[in-house]
Amino acid sequence: MTETARADVWVWAVRLYSTRSLAAAACRAGHVKVNDVRVKPSQPVKIGDVVRALTPGGERIVVVQGLLTKRVGAAIAVTHYEDRTPPKPPKEESQ
Repeated sequence: MTETARADVWVWAVRLYSTRSLAAAACRAGHVKVNDVRVKPSQPVKIGDVVRALTPGGERIVVVQGLLTKRVGAAIAVTHYEDRTPPKPPKEESQ
């Protein structure tokens, strides 16, 4: 088993982005940070790293718990990271 994985592959494999090309483009645009440092797509991530990704659904903050290099089902993907994304504030009811 490898000790690191490419940043673009890992964020795609754990389903933060729907395609690998979107994950790589997000890295190139500076939307993915590992330990608060903007990364290129080929930047290695390792267990324990904090990954912040600006996704279409909003910013996600996750801690790497396991390394993936292939896309897996959602049930398996969630076991490879700890989600530290703060909850969204509740929508205010309109009167």
